Amino acid sequence: MTHEHEPGAEAEGGPENDRSLPDAADSPVHATAEESDSPPLPQDKEKGAVVRILVVQMGHCFRTSGATGTPGEQAFVKAVADACVEELDRPGPPRREHWRLRVIKADEPLEQYAGDAFVAFHCDGSVNPDARGASVGYRDAAGQSLAQAWKHAYERHGWSGGFRSDNYTENLKKYYGTRKAAEAGNPRAFIAECGFLTNQGDKALLTGPGGADRVTRALFEALGI
Repeated sequence: MTHEHEPGAEAEGGPENDRSLPDAADSPVHATAEESDSPPLPQDKEKGAVVRILVVQMGHCFRTSGATGTPGEQAFVKAVADACVEELDRPGPPRREHWRLRVIKADEPLEQYAGDAFVAFHCDGSVNPDARGASVGYRDAAGQSLAQAWKHAYERHGWSGGFRSDNYTENLKKYYGTRKAAEAGNPRAFIAECGFLTNQGDKALLTGPGGADRVTRALFEALGI
């Protein structure tokens, strides 16, 4: 994703996609999720037949100017959204039947962020081809809980590109989507940078067989659905 500032300097995008950070590879990349700064938190233990809404934002879609993302990013996050639709239709844990999916693009009105969980999917990019690793950003403990659970599940489903530290830039920590989710009353929100499309290793994991499904199944596992 690319840097894009709203009033108050809140960032639209993640850390590297302004493509002006040739030293991105100098940022530490943890080999596994277990080496990140927090352990995974428990999965959702809520019970009952209340319908719950999962909001999935496709980063940068469907912009044609301004912050359009790193090359290939919009296509990847669309594939992830499609995989979310397909996964929710498959048989799963008993609670899955109580969840509904809302897929949103960039720049949606505030009410579209309302629900019970929010995640914005993106990919990173850098002028430095050695820069790699997935990362997450969040604003509070509830967002951290879901983000950490996703990281561990992402690794279990085959992500081997490592992880950057959580909230390792202000653009992750202050991503506008997590702010809007909080303003809309959505209790758990995070942004997932799924890896670097400008790194050959990460790109192979992201765009190769099962790449979008890996991202999606990690989210559903993190939610316990």
